[in-house]
Amino acid sequence: MSNKKGILTVYAGPMYAGKTTALIAELEASLESNSNVLIVKPSIDNRYSEEDIVSHDGVSLKQVTGHKVKRLPIDGVIDSKDMENVDVLLIDEAQFFTDLCNNWVIVYLERGIDIVAVGLDMDSEGKPFGSMPFLLSLANSVYKLSGVCSVCSGEATRTFRKLSARSSDQVLIGGTETYEPRCFNCWTVGQTEKNRFIRS
Repeated sequence: MSNKKGILTVYAGPMYAGKTTALIAELEASLESNSNVLIVKPSIDNRYSEEDIVSHDGVSLKQVTGHKVKRLPIDGVIDSKDMENVDVLLIDEAQFFTDLCNNWVIVYLERGIDIVAVGLDMDSEGKPFGSMPFLLSLANSVYKLSGVCSVCSGEATRTFRKLSARSSDQVLIGGTETYEPRCFNCWTVGQTEKNRFIRS
């Protein structure tokens, strides 16, 4: 039995930073090396497709690669049968998964399975999001991605929840109607304006 441990790669950043595009590229590279790949996405994320992973600019994982995606409840784990002969595990929207990322990732790495996880490192309030802090601390490689600020066109490192969303829940699934990428300065200005409006 091989003592090789798996490698954990994490792509983190705000919404609209290219995380899904990076995931698709990782899948293509894995398939080219003839690896057996399992891809999971949270079942609560049905913004663009129930059964596919689609980037915000409309790139479909299934259309590009033909590979299937397994939907998983955020408090669920992968069935052991699905993990048989898996060489690479790809996790989309990793911040939402609790038990899978906080417990099973280590088990899979010990088995020699390589893992690529993509997710939001911070929520729209600028706080560490879900399982991402743990994954970032455990990762062999971390890629911090950024987008383009929707206000000033600078480097966006934050996700801003629009005032029109009107929800204080940390988890609120949405697209451009709900969120936009912002640089730290424009995010701070927006948060101040939003808090002022809420108090008035």
